[in-house]
Amino acid sequence: MMPSHIKQLFFLPVFLLLLSGCGQFPKDPEKTLEQVTNGTLHVGYSENPPWVVKGPGGPTGSEPDLVKAFAKSINATIQWQNDTEQNLLENLEKNKLHLVIAGITEDSPWRNKIAFTRPYAQVGKKKHVFCVIKGENAFLVKLEKFLHQQQSTLETRLKP
Repeated sequence: MMPSHIKQLFFLPVFLLLLSGCGQFPKDPEKTLEQVTNGTLHVGYSENPPWVVKGPGGPTGSEPDLVKAFAKSINATIQWQNDTEQNLLENLEKNKLHLVIAGITEDSPWRNKIAFTRPYAQVGKKKHVFCVIKGENAFLVKLEKFLHQQQSTLETRLKP
């Protein structure tokens, strides 16, 4: 029978080897969070008042206000792209955008092709979400944490 201190010496390197393979979770295979932090956040928007309103200086409304505050929290500048919801979601699916806003609700048929945040607002039975690149979990978690931190003020800020 092996003494306990020898067992510990044997299992310690094995444990450390397994632990080193874990890395940081959640992961972004495309490194989205890493790219946008202190960088540029590419955001697509489609007009859907009062959530998103197209203006001469870029979008306004509840969702653009949230995106601007999120970008500030990660020290990112925003590059806005206006288009149809269909085109924006196709570009998001192809990783050409990081985030899409358009007053989208969780019952969107795009659910299997892209990722949605957890609902951040509910109006009637409609639960509103932001759309992000599928599989970019670190970015998604950072955005959801931000939205959760805003929860106390979201109800007043997001009244349509």
